[in-house]
Amino acid sequence: MEDREKFNQFITQVSQTLLPPNLYDNFYDPSSLNLDLWEKKVPAYEPPADKKFASILVPTVDTTRYSWLLNALLQNKRPVMFCGDSGTAKTVTVFSAFRQLDPEAYMFLSVNFSSRTTSKNFQDVVEENIDKKSLKSYGPKVLGKKMILFIDDLNMPVIDKYGTQQPNALLKFLVEKNQLYQRGGDLELRDIVDVQYVGCISPPNGNNKVDPRLMSLYCVFNVT
Repeated sequence: MEDREKFNQFITQVSQTLLPPNLYDNFYDPSSLNLDLWEKKVPAYEPPADKKFASILVPTVDTTRYSWLLNALLQNKRPVMFCGDSGTAKTVTVFSAFRQLDPEAYMFLSVNFSSRTTSKNFQDVVEENIDKKSLKSYGPKVLGKKMILFIDDLNMPVIDKYGTQQPNALLKFLVEKNQLYQRGGDLELRDIVDVQYVGCISPPNGNNKVDPRLMSLYCVFNVT
């Protein structure tokens, strides 16, 4: 019996050493051509410049990992969504990642959805922050910059009698087609250029369930 226990312990140790690296716990380092632990990329804590308690963010493996993923996907022009319960620092992590981007290359538009948000409200906010670039193309007002449209609480808009969250239906069209119809007038179809999309959402448990066709357009990460 004792020999069998020793053998089982040996097999366990060997199997652990033979397991491949976990891509969730490791990152690829191009300089060394190896996988390394995320823990080595966690920056040192720096007190906020404004000295406000609400501005404090202590870097962790999770915030470092999610920030890297967000910035990597933004560089590849992919929409990104973070899903997690309240208190998981989704929004704080997103804004921390935004601060790492080149301010000369990006501008930001933050929109908080609520139960009172309508598709008209949402479109008005977007159109207030874009200008005409060419015949039917509209983009960020600041020349040479890309705009990141960040939407928080994506699940909050009410579901109408047809089972639709109207602001999210408009968002789906915008993310999928990069276009918006003019409201009123001749209903001109406008191309929206140099805009990228990031969002935060709570899990569907006890909250409005967001159209999976919209969610499928995003790279979704679960924040624990």
